[in-house]
Amino acid sequence: MKLRPIHFVCFAAMALVCSPAAFAQEPPPGPHPGLRRGGAMEFGRFEMGLSGKTVTGAPYSAQIVIQRNQTLSDGAHVTQQDTGAVYRDSAGRVRKEMSMSALRPFTGSSQSPRAVFITDPVAGYHYVLHADLKSAERMLMPAAGSEGGRKSHADAEAGLRGPRGPRNGVQVSTESLGTQVIEGVAAEGTRITKTFAVGAFGNDKAVQIVIERWYSPDLQTVVLLKRSDPWMGDSTVRLTNISRSEPASLLFAVPSDYAVKDRPAPPAFGPRGGPASAPKD
Repeated sequence: MKLRPIHFVCFAAMALVCSPAAFAQEPPPGPHPGLRRGGAMEFGRFEMGLSGKTVTGAPYSAQIVIQRNQTLSDGAHVTQQDTGAVYRDSAGRVRKEMSMSALRPFTGSSQSPRAVFITDPVAGYHYVLHADLKSAERMLMPAAGSEGGRKSHADAEAGLRGPRGPRNGVQVSTESLGTQVIEGVAAEGTRITKTFAVGAFGNDKAVQIVIERWYSPDLQTVVLLKRSDPWMGDSTVRLTNISRSEPASLLFAVPSDYAVKDRPAPPAFGPRGGPASAPKD
């Protein structure tokens, strides 16, 4: 069976976000400081709905709205919106349906492609479903406790905050925003501000990236995430129409008439974004 390029792109996107260590660790230095810990990669992980941990006993379903606004150097404005849905059952299985406007150039169509991702910790696999081909790509989930294994919310929070003091010209501050009810659920707010000092990456002015994050302890998920930085512009990810009912079990199963193709799992990442070292005896 020959898969279209767009399907490989969808699977590659899932492979990246399905590796929790890829977001918990800091990648190599680059021209885009927003790609460091707590930056665009953390934001992208939330967008894909794959947080790297399994949550049981807290089923829900919700609609997802992702909005991005960016002003280019010539003053042009770019606005994008993606919509989708997320479902999680009591066993911790997650289904994510999402339009992906960023992949539109690969399709040759004016319509954004839609992708379906399933994370099934019971079976131990991630899936990408392709309805047009009646096929599914399957990738083995990392084992809990491995370099690429699941991390707790506390671990994720620590990675998002990063060091509190200056480091290589970077200052990170964290501010509690208290608690508020969002879409019917109580959420705890945190504002993370990362300031890059003059000269940190050749910049002649200080640069700030601000992330506002509202986390629901009951659902154990982020229900609202806002990000502002000079590279990505302003982005918002919001869950709406949240329901605490148990989703239908069929949502987390690959249809019986789909052909399933196995794909290799992505490698675990070390402290600087490279391959993790082998565990010592």
